[in-house]
Amino acid sequence: MIKRHTVLLVSSIMLTSLYGCSSDNREVATGTASYQKSSGCISCHGGFGNNSTSTKYSPVTGAKITDEWQKSAHNTSNGAACTDCHTNSGHPSGGSIVKAVQDTQCATCHTTTSLGILHFANFTTSLASQFVSQSDPAGVQCRKCHNPHDTTSLIQYNKDWAESGHGETTFSNDGNANNDSVNSHYPWTTSSRDSCSKCHTTTGNLMHTVGGATTLTNNSFNTNPASVVSTTTVTGGPLMSNNKKNETVMCSACHADYSWKRRDIGARTLEYTYDPDFVPGGGSDAFAGAAPASTDGATAATAVQLPDAGDSNLCLVCHSGRGNFQSKRSTRFEGHHAPTGADLYAEYTHVGYEFAGLDYTKPGSFAHSTIGIADGSGPCVSCHMKSTNSHTFEAVNKDGNGVITAIKSQAICNDCHDTSMTAAILEGKALGYKDAGKLLKDYLANTVTNYTNAAITVSSSNVYTIHVNTYGAFQNSLYPTEDPGGFAHNSYYVKRLIFDSIDWLDNHAFDGTITINATNYPDAAKWYGAPDGTTGDYTASRP
Repeated sequence: MIKRHTVLLVSSIMLTSLYGCSSDNREVATGTASYQKSSGCISCHGGFGNNSTSTKYSPVTGAKITDEWQKSAHNTSNGAACTDCHTNSGHPSGGSIVKAVQDTQCATCHTTTSLGILHFANFTTSLASQFVSQSDPAGVQCRKCHNPHDTTSLIQYNKDWAESGHGETTFSNDGNANNDSVNSHYPWTTSSRDSCSKCHTTTGNLMHTVGGATTLTNNSFNTNPASVVSTTTVTGGPLMSNNKKNETVMCSACHADYSWKRRDIGARTLEYTYDPDFVPGGGSDAFAGAAPASTDGATAATAVQLPDAGDSNLCLVCHSGRGNFQSKRSTRFEGHHAPTGADLYAEYTHVGYEFAGLDYTKPGSFAHSTIGIADGSGPCVSCHMKSTNSHTFEAVNKDGNGVITAIKSQAICNDCHDTSMTAAILEGKALGYKDAGKLLKDYLANTVTNYTNAAITVSSSNVYTIHVNTYGAFQNSLYPTEDPGGFAHNSYYVKRLIFDSIDWLDNHAFDGTITINATNYPDAAKWYGAPDGTTGDYTASRP
């Protein structure tokens, strides 16, 4: 009796397997309409019964493909059955089926209109950026950011990224670049902007990180600042095709494929130089007199080399600045935009204007640049990407008024600060940094009386003739705008830069003290050590 039942059970399993794969008479499946339509495929390729040898695994993720598909909206929302993408012509009964589906198939359902966002619109006249890279063939563009079998489980990462600066596509078309995203406001794909494309397009980024291209600005120093020559050379170019298809900095810039493994690009060599014995000089005014001329020793300038920051090397590609205080004078910030990594690694980059004869050596207690090195994450990833909604890249939560209400990676702070680094304390530091930056700008504007008793401006007409230290103070006044998080990245460094700039502007001498009106600049005074409740003039010493 037992033997007879066993035979019947085995026969039943074999029939089920046969009906599921090699016959059009598939068993009745439950679930969504997409699932029912795909049930024959699943019974054969899902690893069941006698068909386990036909189980299909993703060559990218290693997961069972049928399991991935069942998690996606293609199944749960009746989006697409297996054969909606893998066109079937009589398979498995002697016919054929399309195995390697190209991403162009996605456009069957996902049009630019239905998506409602600029995924793959190929602009030729607009500067609006898109979510695909011109360097990727159409057949693989979608999978650069989506697992084709499970498009849903990680979709929040895509949404968060799209809300970040890396994925923003805003283009106003009003001629004002300030109203556009950083990915859209210039024609980054023109060959003349090859050096810019490293950070404003995925194509240019990958050419630099894995394609062998390099960018380096060499400064030819001279005792006359007006004679400094800066030459930017891009090797491995031209990088872009001049087709006016602007791009976001998308997933493939950091991830090799849809397994989401981060690219290992190694320690970064930056695109500007540092010369340990070059001291910029030049310029004059009626009050401070003539500045010493620039001096240079025997040591040659070399490209700045950062230490290996693990996964954070990916961030340092674009967030390490494009110059430092030895670069050719400019009416813009020499470190360029968002030089957060350059700030963090200031001992190598010297991104702020460091005044001759003053010490900018980091204190022994400074450890921000070593965060996450032990586990391979590095400081950027550890503080900005180890929390929920990691791909917004925000390190803190803020309320509607911009006040810090929570530190997303609080546990990282607690490793060194115990519980002493709270959101409220960090907000106080942010306010102090911002207020000190305002005080510096007010000195330049002569709202707070400076040593010239007149507003100091830097323009193309005087950038080479203005006193070198006054020029340096102007450069440092741009720092809080270009790196709003400087108070957290490297508070010692930015405190000294702003302090020294004010110290020069108040009496054209570095005497190690500045006076802050704590009534007008309460947060700046507190940042520089004033006790709570201080009003009136407060004398601060150099930190």
